[in-house]
Amino acid sequence: MARTELTITPVPRAGLSLAAALPNAANADGHMFTWSDKRQIRIKNTNASSRTITFQIPGEVDGQPLPDRAYVIPASTGDVLIPPLPAVYRRSDGMVWLDYTATADVTVAVYELP
Repeated sequence: MARTELTITPVPRAGLSLAAALPNAANADGHMFTWSDKRQIRIKNTNASSRTITFQIPGEVDGQPLPDRAYVIPASTGDVLIPPLPAVYRRSDGMVWLDYTATADVTVAVYELP
């Protein structure tokens, strides 16, 4: 399996119900989506164990790689909204890469703000 691209969900001006299930199951090979400063990422974990998701940060400063950014998603109904990511997360092809420590019971959505 390969890294897969996430579907972007536009947030309408009238609002968006958060009651619906998130549209994407976590992928063992990770996800990617096109970077925009109007995109927020939501991760939900219904597993009994916490999960860590990591956003890869490409590039270097003075020859040293930039550290990736990890978020811990709490166990059992952990539901985390991650604000728009700065441009440093954008790869040369315009994509952001997201990895998971474990994928069981983890779902994800990317929302595009108006």
